[in-house]
Amino acid sequence: MIGYISGTVVYSDSIKSIILTAQGVGYEVSTATPMVPNKDVALFISHIIREQSQDLYGFESADEKKFFELLLEVNGIGPKAAFSLVSHVGVNQIIQAITLENVDIIKSAPGVGKKSAEQLILSLKNKVTKFEVGFATHEKPMKKGVTPSVSSKDDAKLVKEVLAACQGLGFKDQDVLPLIQKHLQSENNLKPEDVVKIILKEMR
Repeated sequence: MIGYISGTVVYSDSIKSIILTAQGVGYEVSTATPMVPNKDVALFISHIIREQSQDLYGFESADEKKFFELLLEVNGIGPKAAFSLVSHVGVNQIIQAITLENVDIIKSAPGVGKKSAEQLILSLKNKVTKFEVGFATHEKPMKKGVTPSVSSKDDAKLVKEVLAACQGLGFKDQDVLPLIQKHLQSENNLKPEDVVKIILKEMR
């Protein structure tokens, strides 16, 4: 199984990149965004083997790779949907969405429908809080906590109320949630109306 590739980008588009290793082998890897040709890169790889094909999915961190493989355990979530979730929503956002049972954030990923989002929440709700962050050489550290920053029932209730208020004002959950997380981590004893006021100022 291939778990890591380093080399030079010889071709890239919005879907896949070809990476030429020092051994002269070019690997075609699914990547989240186009990569710069002639640039040296290193990616953690999830190697998916099927009866008639083999696919490589590339990630900047080992924890993204690990979470991608956790998503594959969910019934109805295939590699393309799992990669779309990690690439477009992000690990921390997915974990927050699962914790808050927020279907809208999960189904904002291309290729993920409402039923799949609901199944993902049901399947992983008890697993994401136990998701372990690993350590890897040259890996970018993830922000505090791949474990959810919404750590108490009071925080979770506040987040749900703020999201509901912001939805009524026309804001999308995926745009608002990072701001809520930031202020929950930096300030104590915030009320939902206080957070909404802060977000309105920052979103203008």
